[in-house]
Amino acid sequence: MRMEDKVTDRIKRKNIGKGVNFTVIRDEKFKQNLISVYFIMPLARETASANAMLPLLLKHGSREYPDMTALNRRLNELYGARLDGSTHKRGDYQIMALFCECLGDNYAFGGEKVLESCANLLKSVIFDPAFENGTFREKDVAIEKRNLIDQIDSVLNDKRQYALVKLKETMCKDEAYGIFELGRREDVEKLTPDKLYNAWKTMLSSAAVEIFLVGPGNADYVEKSFADAFSNIDRTNIVSASSDGIKKPEKVNTVVERLPVTQAKLVMGLRGSVAAPDNTDALHLATVILGGSPHSKLFANVREKMSLCYYCLSYLDKQKGIVFIDSGIEESNYEKARGEILRQLDELKAGNFSDDEMKNAKLYLQNALMQVEDSLDSLMGYYLAQFISGDTRAPKEMADAIMKVTRDEVIKAANGVSLDTVYLLAGLKEGE
Repeated sequence: MRMEDKVTDRIKRKNIGKGVNFTVIRDEKFKQNLISVYFIMPLARETASANAMLPLLLKHGSREYPDMTALNRRLNELYGARLDGSTHKRGDYQIMALFCECLGDNYAFGGEKVLESCANLLKSVIFDPAFENGTFREKDVAIEKRNLIDQIDSVLNDKRQYALVKLKETMCKDEAYGIFELGRREDVEKLTPDKLYNAWKTMLSSAAVEIFLVGPGNADYVEKSFADAFSNIDRTNIVSASSDGIKKPEKVNTVVERLPVTQAKLVMGLRGSVAAPDNTDALHLATVILGGSPHSKLFANVREKMSLCYYCLSYLDKQKGIVFIDSGIEESNYEKARGEILRQLDELKAGNFSDDEMKNAKLYLQNALMQVEDSLDSLMGYYLAQFISGDTRAPKEMADAIMKVTRDEVIKAANGVSLDTVYLLAGLKEGE
């Protein structure tokens, strides 16, 4: 990840430790502050479940606040501050996040330093968890194993999400990106307090770390507090998170899976010819023209005009340079829907799109980028993705660049896209 001392006038990012970056996004329009600590690790089957468990376990408290009751009491004292955690993936990396959202000091009674208190609380659960006999407590591990298994199992219940997970797993079976970020049920069941303790130690010592403070608060104390905390950790073999290379499909892989579903799911993965940190603006725009908005070709033709899909959309994962097409269909329409989706892609490649389609796609992206500024979470998520991909542009800079993309650039980007994998989730046949 590229590190710069100054990204924009109001956004500053600097290194505060070995493999630890601290970013401040100061914005007085918010009444809240949000501190997030992101631990970035390579996705691997043998570590995915343990890593995904860590944010859940760490929310159980610290030495100072040793249980959920004490922790929640302290959060309530801090004007209802919110402490939470999550796991997701970006490209070939698994990202474990812990964050605390709190009221800005200007709105607290008597000049109370709420931000400093929340920074201390967040730091305590990360670096000084509520251990028992030198490791995570058995009862906490048992609770969170059930919760994580429930999350993994819930994917099967959401057939649309399940189809996308299976497509990625199939398409990227030889890449870390194909690994589900929460791991596997059978791996969760094997987790023990000691295995999780070792995963926690590895995360603290080896993960690339991105810390964000977004809001009106003064960053000095938060920066020093976390810099001091990481200075006490022996940081070795630091992960170097960067954008991933491009793989071109050798042949189209088609997979059909049957489950008891009433609506079939047709999802496709297409490899692009460019990925971050190269310029992806044209590919991004091409994806929106194809199926990224209510004005897109897939929506207007495959869904509305031909009624071949209940929904049909496309989106770009710029870390991997992969375009996904996501649709819900009647199985009887599979061949027609697949053929028409690919025909619309061919139309895009041939430049058969109007000036209005181009304009509407640009305005749609511009509006989406401007909305990034509307919430603490979206600002933080946007810049995390930007830094991982090596792109430090602010939302307005990216929106301005999108507006300058030419028709020829869109056509060139579209022609760099090749179909890799088709996955169809269909209903059971009679007798199955």
